[in-house]
Amino acid sequence: MRTEKRLSQKTFTVLEGLSGSGKTTIGRLVAEKMGAEFYKTPAPLFNSVRKVIDRNADVAARFFFYLAGVIQASAEISRILETKSVVCDRYLLTTLCYHRALGVIINVPDFVFEPLLKPDYTFLIVCEEVKRISRLRKRGLSYNDRQEQYLRIEQRFLLEYRKYDLVEIDNSAEDPTIAADAISRFF
Repeated sequence: MRTEKRLSQKTFTVLEGLSGSGKTTIGRLVAEKMGAEFYKTPAPLFNSVRKVIDRNADVAARFFFYLAGVIQASAEISRILETKSVVCDRYLLTTLCYHRALGVIINVPDFVFEPLLKPDYTFLIVCEEVKRISRLRKRGLSYNDRQEQYLRIEQRFLLEYRKYDLVEIDNSAEDPTIAADAISRFF
């Protein structure tokens, strides 16, 4: 997904994808290479209640919690872009695609989305399923990882992402710098 370049010439790059695909590792590598700031959603302000929401909230309420996290992230990233580029681990598409995969019917008025900062680049990080599951097990499964596996929504989640025709970056190799270099070629 590409939008018009901002006058500041700072770029806002988003990495989307399933848990365990390597977004965080690649994002940190790309940010370092670009001299950019790495940012991970939901916005840090929301981290203290995230586990409670994930475990206890109705799925529709959970959607609005994560949407609010993206709105806050948009404001924080806008401030960062005044001085440097940003590489973001997940943004709006994760919130939309994940909850659609769960069956949430998303009827949010356009005016909610209009003020959100639009990424200059959005990449879908993918990898072989066996490697992705192995990475998840090595790092330890989060509550959301276990829920995704239990509900068997990972492939529906991936299909939702693919509706946006994003540039896909394969991170199946053992060396994540290969995927990071593939992204860096876009700048």
